[in-house]
Amino acid sequence: MKKLGNVIVLVLAINFLAVAGGAVYLQQTGRLDKAKVQAIKEVLFPPPKPSEPTTQPSESGATTQPILRLEQLLAQHAGRPAGEQVEFIQRSFDAQMAQLDRRQRELGDLQRQIDLAKQQMERDRAALAKSQTELVAKQDEAARLATDKGFQDSLALYNTMPAKQVKQVFASLDDATVVRYLQNMQPRRAAQIVKEFKTPDEVQRIQRVLESMRRAQASAQE
Repeated sequence: MKKLGNVIVLVLAINFLAVAGGAVYLQQTGRLDKAKVQAIKEVLFPPPKPSEPTTQPSESGATTQPILRLEQLLAQHAGRPAGEQVEFIQRSFDAQMAQLDRRQRELGDLQRQIDLAKQQMERDRAALAKSQTELVAKQDEAARLATDKGFQDSLALYNTMPAKQVKQVFASLDDATVVRYLQNMQPRRAAQIVKEFKTPDEVQRIQRVLESMRRAQASAQE
């Protein structure tokens, strides 16, 4: 963009010098009088128009000044040598380009701050999810340990009770719980309890329990 501005300024300067040189030549040869020269000057350098009142409050500072159009720049410095006008236009364009570059850097810095905030938010969200997962795992582990302790205490009690009484306790438990107790007993102790299931309904149930134990053992061996 800066190179394009330089090219525009150079072209305008060449055109200006060509027109000015032509006007001087015509005047020296007598083909132009003072009236015509004044008319050409008014065309090339029109007097500045009075600024119109605006309802918007004016702001000071380089970052809030509007970009002047080329004809306004020329009008403000009418009568000065062409070299000075070209130099002034170049400085004006350079100032505007510097302002645009500064604003672009400010926008880049703001975008980087937004990206960093997003990254931090993602890290915080991941850390929160991890903490929640660990909390749930600890709660499940605590519940499992409490259950296991109760199970072990009950198992130790059933190993000391008569087999007939243990059979009566098992009658009030579900099949999965009975399977778990029998699996954790010594085979001889488990056989004593199984023999206490004597009625047809009791035999049918203990056979179902034993079948579940066989399937569980077969799945564990695969």
